[in-house]
Amino acid sequence: MSAPGPGGGRVAVVVVHFGEVAPTAACLAALVRDGSRAARRVVVVDNGATLGAGSWHGAEVVSLAGNPGFGAGANAGVAALAGDPFDALVVLNNDIEVANGYLDAAVQALRRPEVGLVAGPLYLTGAGGTLWYAGGGINWLTGTVRQATSARAAARERTVGFIPGAAFAARPEAWRSVGGFDPGYFLYNEDVDLGLRLRRRGWRLLFSPAMVAVHRLGGATGSASRSPFYLEHMAATRLRPFRPLAYRLYLAALHSGYALLRAAWYRGAVRGEAGRAAAAAILRGHRRALQRI
Repeated sequence: MSAPGPGGGRVAVVVVHFGEVAPTAACLAALVRDGSRAARRVVVVDNGATLGAGSWHGAEVVSLAGNPGFGAGANAGVAALAGDPFDALVVLNNDIEVANGYLDAAVQALRRPEVGLVAGPLYLTGAGGTLWYAGGGINWLTGTVRQATSARAAARERTVGFIPGAAFAARPEAWRSVGGFDPGYFLYNEDVDLGLRLRRRGWRLLFSPAMVAVHRLGGATGSASRSPFYLEHMAATRLRPFRPLAYRLYLAALHSGYALLRAAWYRGAVRGEAGRAAAAAILRGHRRALQRI
């Protein structure tokens, strides 16, 4: 780890890799280009053990046999950094490219009172383009996440109710207080769960306009195209983050109707095998969700 510049702090960065290597290489290149004063130690968690041992593109590699999922991978990366003191713990999906100044902005935001988790604007095609996330929250009536996507929202620092797992920074003591991600989530909604557990312990979630990044959405999982894999895993974990049991039961009833309607829509609107596969994935995922109540 390089020595920090004046006031720069020390940052640990965990990049979770799976699938094609090109997005991960671009993610690491963006971290190198970031001119932040913060000293940084970068770990790539190789979910699937495809990158080899030692280092890759200047980052340390933590190689995991099989694919334990995003949250478990992030936890393994954080564990590999144990023993070093850090001011910020940055977790990135491999399809994220941070903008210049991202790491310093993360350190500064986490110095605010009671802030446990912070994230900034996520653009789909480049800074100033189409926004994917500009702050967000949870709609408690439906148990679903809502994300702001306006330029006005992206310019306003504020406390938020939801931070996506794709790119965020955590205060190390906040992360330790909840044990990081729940590894029982293979994929999706582990970020909802993490944010809710932090909020229950009194930590604040902050949106910081200075933490700009680009999200090259869904290459490994097909989320951009609403693949059957995405649809099933999103449905399978949708109920799990919420408490108490009575509220989960309410959501289970609500989402049972929603899953049936959505599956019917795919069967009618998407022709052929693609529509049938999508409908089956939704129902399969919702069945798994009901089994975990």
